[in-house]
Amino acid sequence: MICLGKYFRIFVLENKQMTDSELKLLLEKQELLLKKLLELSQRQFAESDAVALDELLKQKDSYFDELQKLDPLREKWHKKYNRPLGQEEQKLDDNIQDLLEKLLLSEQDFEKIVGREKNAVSLQIAQISNQMQYRKDTTRQRPQIKNMTT
Repeated sequence: MICLGKYFRIFVLENKQMTDSELKLLLEKQELLLKKLLELSQRQFAESDAVALDELLKQKDSYFDELQKLDPLREKWHKKYNRPLGQEEQKLDDNIQDLLEKLLLSEQDFEKIVGREKNAVSLQIAQISNQMQYRKDTTRQRPQIKNMTT
């Protein structure tokens, strides 16, 4: 792929002048980041270790930050070169849209799972709290057996 990280940063992000051909680089970089985000989004379903999940979420945040930097660049390009997308660019744009939809569905599914787990944990906490309250109440009301000497 043409848009290697170092090349992309030097020529696109740090370059004040954009050329007509840089849209393809922007689209390829966006597609690459979305593929990585989708992969991480799918991996979070299988992750059971809290530390590993936290690291995975940090990686997702990093990719998301990079992705957000591309939006103003695309907007800048579209303002400067007001032209329809070429065939390759349109294919990349369609693929990006497809990846965005898949990513949205994956994140919504993960949100549902986390919500169910949160509800289950909340229910368990409520049950433990009820048991603790019951134990406190019964220890106060426990009948005292007096020692009887005969």
